[in-house]
Amino acid sequence: MLSFDDGPLPVKTEAVLDILSRYTGEDGLPVRAGFFMVGDAPQGFWAGRRYFAPYEVWIHKGSMRRHPALVARVQDEGHVIGNHTAHHIWARWPHYRQLPTVREEILGWEDAAMSAGWDPAESPRLFRAPYLLNTSTMHAAAIQLGYQLIGGYTVGDAAPGNGLSAIERHVQRIMHTASDQPALLIFHDILPMTVRHLGVIIEGLQRQGHQLQHFDPAGFHD
Repeated sequence: MLSFDDGPLPVKTEAVLDILSRYTGEDGLPVRAGFFMVGDAPQGFWAGRRYFAPYEVWIHKGSMRRHPALVARVQDEGHVIGNHTAHHIWARWPHYRQLPTVREEILGWEDAAMSAGWDPAESPRLFRAPYLLNTSTMHAAAIQLGYQLIGGYTVGDAAPGNGLSAIERHVQRIMHTASDQPALLIFHDILPMTVRHLGVIIEGLQRQGHQLQHFDPAGFHD
């Protein structure tokens, strides 16, 4: 199964959707992925310092509020949207160790998502912690607000310096060691590396006998 974090971002998210449209799931229909979107990421380096991890390199993250047309396209093509907080927070900042502050981030995502056309009455309530940093506070806030926490295996596309070969090796290790069947892979639809090589990675897995399956949150947790 495939999932993508940190969008939506024009050009890049659109390119990922174009790539996905070429592949089918287990029932022969266009494959459905999970998109864990950012509600309204801060713009600019200094604006992001309050929210992002201190080591963050990829500061140009997505925004459901600013790009509602991309949200609509993701939904129209059958993909599933999940909560990735309003601003892509790093849970180890002192102010995000407080339950009310984290709840505010999750609820702020909902405000941005609904402004972009996401309908909570017709959508699963799925949450993935930014940086996969599922602290006890993050976990408690998401559960209190009725979310299912979704983990997965990051493929390494966000690691600076990783090229296609490094990502392919990392994916192979995942496929050999993953306890989940199928493995839920985490890409980032905001990254040039993903846009450039997603199709190559998918086809490499298919040549090895792996089959794409539709994203299904049942059985997955953080």
